[in-house]
Amino acid sequence: MASEQRVIVIEGDRELRDSLVSALSLQGYAVTGVGSAGDFYQLLFSSEQCDLAIIDIGLPDQSGFVLAEYVRKNTDARIIVLHSGLSLEERLAGYESGADISLPKPVDARELTALIANMFDRIEAARPRQVKAASVQEPAPEEEAGAWKLLRNEWSLLTPRGDSIALTAKEFDFLLSLVLQSTAIVTRQYILKILGYQPNEQGNRALESLIYRLRRKTEAFGYGFPIKTYRGVGYCLAVPILLA
Repeated sequence: MASEQRVIVIEGDRELRDSLVSALSLQGYAVTGVGSAGDFYQLLFSSEQCDLAIIDIGLPDQSGFVLAEYVRKNTDARIIVLHSGLSLEERLAGYESGADISLPKPVDARELTALIANMFDRIEAARPRQVKAASVQEPAPEEEAGAWKLLRNEWSLLTPRGDSIALTAKEFDFLLSLVLQSTAIVTRQYILKILGYQPNEQGNRALESLIYRLRRKTEAFGYGFPIKTYRGVGYCLAVPILLA
């Protein structure tokens, strides 16, 4: 399916842009790299589709946050924003602008391609169910209606009963990293990185505290914890969580 997916990399750093374009092209994606928001708009208006936009927030002619918001409102493309990794505000602004994933630089091409592959796989896996529902105009399946849901725009987690659990920024980022990987194990090292924790004893304690607080929040509503821990390895979803 990779050859059917159109990816546009909007990155001001030419060396990084070329590196990402090369890595994604090797995976079979149809990739185009541009160095500015203006070039992206021109390309978008002349192209048939854009399935994924990878956006540097530090573009020379326009904020990447503004560009991400435009893509979210005017296309069906998925969005990954790249930021310096030095500011929590940058990561939060990325999600507020509509990004599906917010990644700190420097970006590891192998990690990025794995995230993208999982993202497209989940979209493709969900497509037959969506087509079937539309063709017979039936209500959503019971398992989907009663599923956990991670609400991107509200930074909250809905229980299967519909109870809303407010999340902190780091709790949201933690859950999002697992949801995007579906049933795959997300390594502890990766989670420490995206949460801005140092890979040391202090960072590991902070992560354990976050997970403890999140467990308390879900159990307060009478549900088990929807996260499975693999000691010394990482975490994955114990039950499906839909991204809404």
